[in-house]
Formats: sequence, structure tokens, C-alpha cells
Amino acid sequence: MDRQMRSSQDLKNTSVSRSTDRVRFILVSLLGFFIDILLINLFYIQNFSLGFSHIISFITASGISYFVNLIGSSNKDIVFYLKLKPFLRFIIIVLLILFLRGGILSSSIQLLDFSPRSAFFICVIISSILNYIGNFFYGISRQTSDTHSEKEWYYFFVGVVIYSVLLRLFYLGLPELFYEEAYYWNYAKHLDIGYLDHPPLVAWIISLFTQLMGDNEFAIRFGAFICWLVMTYFSYRLAHDINKKTGACQAISLVATLPIFFAVGWAMTPDAPLMACWAAILYFLYQALIHERPRAWLGVGIAMGLGMLAKYTIILTGAAALLFILMDHHSRKWFFRPEPYLAIIIAIVIFSPVIIWNAEHQWASFLYQSHDRITDRFEFSLPDFITSIILILTPTGFFSVIAVLLFRKNLLPSHDTPSSNGAYSDAEHSYRLLVVLALFPVAIFALLSLFRETKFHWTGPGWLAVLPFMALIVVQSTRFTTPKLLAWVQRAWPPTMIVCLLIYGAFLHYLTLGFPGVPYPQHLYLLGWQGFGREIEALVNQFERDTGEKLLVVGMDRNRIASGLAFYRTKAVKSSNASVDHYPAQQTSSWHLFDGKSLMYEYWFPINEQDNKSLLLVSRNTANLTSDLVRSHVKQLGDIKEIILWKNGKQVGHYYYCLAKGYRSDSQAENVLQTIKAN
Repeated sequence: MDRQMRSSQDLKNTSVSRSTDRVRFILVSLLGFFIDILLINLFYIQNFSLGFSHIISFITASGISYFVNLIGSSNKDIVFYLKLKPFLRFIIIVLLILFLRGGILSSSIQLLDFSPRSAFFICVIISSILNYIGNFFYGISRQTSDTHSEKEWYYFFVGVVIYSVLLRLFYLGLPELFYEEAYYWNYAKHLDIGYLDHPPLVAWIISLFTQLMGDNEFAIRFGAFICWLVMTYFSYRLAHDINKKTGACQAISLVATLPIFFAVGWAMTPDAPLMACWAAILYFLYQALIHERPRAWLGVGIAMGLGMLAKYTIILTGAAALLFILMDHHSRKWFFRPEPYLAIIIAIVIFSPVIIWNAEHQWASFLYQSHDRITDRFEFSLPDFITSIILILTPTGFFSVIAVLLFRKNLLPSHDTPSSNGAYSDAEHSYRLLVVLALFPVAIFALLSLFRETKFHWTGPGWLAVLPFMALIVVQSTRFTTPKLLAWVQRAWPPTMIVCLLIYGAFLHYLTLGFPGVPYPQHLYLLGWQGFGREIEALVNQFERDTGEKLLVVGMDRNRIASGLAFYRTKAVKSSNASVDHYPAQQTSSWHLFDGKSLMYEYWFPINEQDNKSLLLVSRNTANLTSDLVRSHVKQLGDIKEIILWKNGKQVGHYYYCLAKGYRSDSQAENVLQTIKAN
């Protein structure tokens, strides 16, 4: 009886303590809100930058709130607050909210056109609520042991996914485009059924959303976000089907946080639709080959056709599936069924625009992606290839893949029902299929790395196949104790996800608002281009007003300068609302006009159509503007001038430009070049 009374009293005391903590946290959060809103307005009025104002005000308010909580706590609680882990939790929560709040604040002002004061108020309210939730439920109020229930881990992974989605969404339209994104935007402005270096799906997606939302960074990247949602959906369905719900949420958290998947869901490149189609193919192949559903081959055909419109490398999934069917006695029956062949026909029909374009252009794209790459200069890149896998998966992800390959018996259920062929269980069958689908593409790229350069992101889609088994390692409700590698990887996943989110948040905040006292690196192709585009467009307008002649801007490198200037000149024109009778994307070319390589610019701006035009040459260095080759191609070369690039009040680089009149094509320039060399 006494024990029951003590237990009841303990529960009552605990309830009272929780209520008291909640009230104290609410009051302290209100204090933090008023300090934050006061300081951010005060700093901004004093002409401090937006980034400085919001960072210092939030950190100050959070720090004061923490120490007020500390002072108002019992002696036992004070001891708890002064421990390293609670303080570290507090720092992590503050940083996560800070980086997300930077995106909310900048989006409110730049994209939604709120006044700074309105944006401050909204942003401070949201960050105060998040600060309260984070610290009360996950941070300094937690005084129990480090063991967590299954429900708490579920909330953790859901929180990771939600934060990742919000972080990506709020920063979609803020940092300037990577030059690759600007290049594919130029694809969309020269819309076609094929291109030299990639199929057209990326251009079609960009064209769709820019027509709906305008030529801006958010519209261009929104397609990548949609592709990420599609990839996430099929990854979840596959993990749910294989693991019978166990690890399905964790699979989504991997798609949300692993570097390769986070990146393709934010930056718009051909890899975004490729990943979406790759995930769909994996799901439909699993349905066809494991569950033996004939209609799934229809999904395989559609996903393969769309995937080949995104990037040719998706054909490796078809080769991997063929290899599995040859290896698996039970699956060989599909050789004698019509459904796989129907899938091939569907894929070819969807892919036919690219075939037509190549037939009309001497098979240029197929040759570029096959013969030209294989016959390129020799380079042993295997160490870089392995390093790239570690970077795009994180070390934890890399060792998780190794654990999946070495310890499948620890991951697969031991009580699974036998498959109909009687050879091995359904789980074993699934495992064999997905390992083949994962390792075959990776093996092909590894082989290529022995004698050619490989790109760091090429293996990214291949890892989608092993995500369901990696997710089983991430599950924290059942702890692995052996083998040691498996146990270590499982413990490492939660902190790895948090570190990844902190890195992404810091990187996006740095690109958008910067950090006080931290300079920007010089000559990155994504910093300062808003102002750069405006200045170049102003020069073009001035020349055309003075002479009445059209001016062609020429970026003096492969395609970076031309792509960036085409987009940011266009954005400058549309933001000015001025009456301009030219379209910058149609008047910005690259240095194939001076015997360089410029990919699609060689098709968009044929050399023999540029004779006698006036050019504005733009380069990173003066040597590209004064070479004998350049002088041989123009009748008159003007003085070289400099443009300084700025970002958030900090210098981020400089470019040079000069006016060239009377362009000569190759046949005319050859004689002039010989004369220059002779003199």
C-alpha cells in the first residue's frame, strides 16, 4: 500500500514538474522572442547586413534564454544543463533553426516581396516556436537516459525528413544558379528533341516550370524538387514492400539526408529526373521479378523510356536486370513471355525523339557519350572514384553498403517463407536482385575509372537499390551488438544525419546571406552573378543605343560564362520592366567562335552566321581577350576593362571585357592569323 502511495505521489510530482517546466519554457520563449525582434530591427536600422542582423539577434536571444532557464532551475537541473551532451543538443538545435530561418527570412523578402520588418516578425515567430519545440522535447529539458523508445526514434526520423524538405524548399530560389543549371536553362530556351551532351528531359521540365512561374531560380529548381518527391515515393514503396514496413521511414530519411540525394533534389540537372526514373524502375522490376506481376513490365518500360530521355546511363539498369534473369533460374521464364519485350518497345517509342535528333545530327550525342568518352585521354581515376563514393554516401553510408554485402544474414528475416522455386527465401531473392541492380552499374564505372576520368556523381543512382537494406541498419529500435562494424554503423547513423543537415544548412545560408567575418572564395561561378548580369546587360543596351547595332555577348570559356550571363542578363531585363527589343538567351554565345569547344553553343550559334557582327568578349583573364587567335577573328579590338563581382557587400571575383567589331569566320581568319604570326 505504501509502495502504491509513493508511486502515485511520484507520478503526481512528475506531472507537476513537467507542467512547471512547460510554463517556464513558454515564458522564457516569450522573453527570447522580444529580445530577438528588438535586436534584429535595431541592427538592421543601424545598416548592418541582413545576415549579420538575423544571426546575432537569434544567437543572443537563444543564449539568454538558455541561461535564464539555467538560473530558474533546481540544483539538480543546473547540474544537468552544465553537462556536455545537453549543451551540445542546445547548440545543434540553435544552428539547425538558424540555417532554416535564414532561408525563411530571405525567401520572404526576395521571393514573396515582404518588407524587411514584416519578414523579421514572421521569421522571429517561427524560429521562436521551433526553438521552444526543439529545446523542450529534444534539447535541454530531456533529463532521462540516452535510451530512446521506438516512438521517439520514429519522431526523430520524421523530424529529419521534414527539416530536410523545408530546408531545401526555402532555399530553392535563393542562391544563384550553378553554371550547369544555367546551361540547362539555355537548353529550355532553345527547346528541342535532343542535345549534344544530354537528352532533352531536363530542358522540358525546366521549360514547363519557367513558363508557369517565370525565369527565376525557384522555377528552374522546382522541377528537381518534384523529381526528388517521385524518387522518395518509389524508394519508400520499395522499402515498405521488402521490409514489411520495418525501415520504410528510415529509407525516406536516407533519401532526405545522404549528400547525393539531397543535392539532386535541390539543383536542377539531368540527374534529378534520372534518379526519379531509376527509383521507379527498381520498384517495377521488383514487382515483376519477385512478385511476378506481368503488368509491372509496363511500368518498367515507361520508366526506362523516360529515364533514357533524362540520361543514357539508365540503360545499365536494363543490363543489370538481364544479368539477374540469366543468373536466376526461376526468372528465365520471362524470356518466353511477351511483357519484357513490350516494355522494350514502350521504352524505345518514348525515347524515339532522341533517336530522331541523333539521326538528323550525324549521331552526335550517341558518339559524344560513348566513343568520345572511351577514346579520351588515359587517366587512372580509381582512387578518386572510391573517394567520390565516400563523399556522396558519407563514410557511414559507405560502411553501411559494406555491411549490407557482408552481413546479409543479420539483416534478412530468418523466418521468411520459401519462394515458389524452392531455392531460397523471398528475402534472399529480393536481396540478390537488388544487389545485382546496385553493383552492376557501379562495377561498370569502376572499370571505366581504371583508364578514364569518372564523375563523382555517376554512381549515385546505383545506391538506390540497396537503400531498403541500409534502412534496416538505420532502425534503432532493435540494436545490433555484433558484428562490430554493423553495430558501429547503426550507432553512427543518427549523428551522421544531423551533421549532414548542419552542413547543408550552413552551405545554403553561406551562399545566400553569408556569415559575419567569413569571406567568400574568389571566382566561384555561382557568386555575384546577379550584379554581373545587370552590368553586362547595361553595357549591351548602351552600345545598341549608341550605334543602333545588335551586340553578341561571347563568354570566353567552354560554356560557364555564356550560360550564367544568358540567364542573369535575362533576369535583369525582366526585373527592370524596360522596353528591350532583344532576348539575351538568343544573344549570348561562347568561345567556339574562337576555335574553342562550347557544346550546344556550337549548334545554337553557327560560326558562319556570325560574320561582321560586333561582339562583347567576357573572360576571367585578359589573355583570352588579347591572343593572336582572337585578334585574327576580329577587325577591331577595343580596350580591356574590368568588372568587380560582389556578394553581400563582399568582393567575390572580377572579370574582364572588351568590345570587338567585325567578326571573321575561320576561313577569313586563317590568313590574318598567319600575317600576325609573321609580324
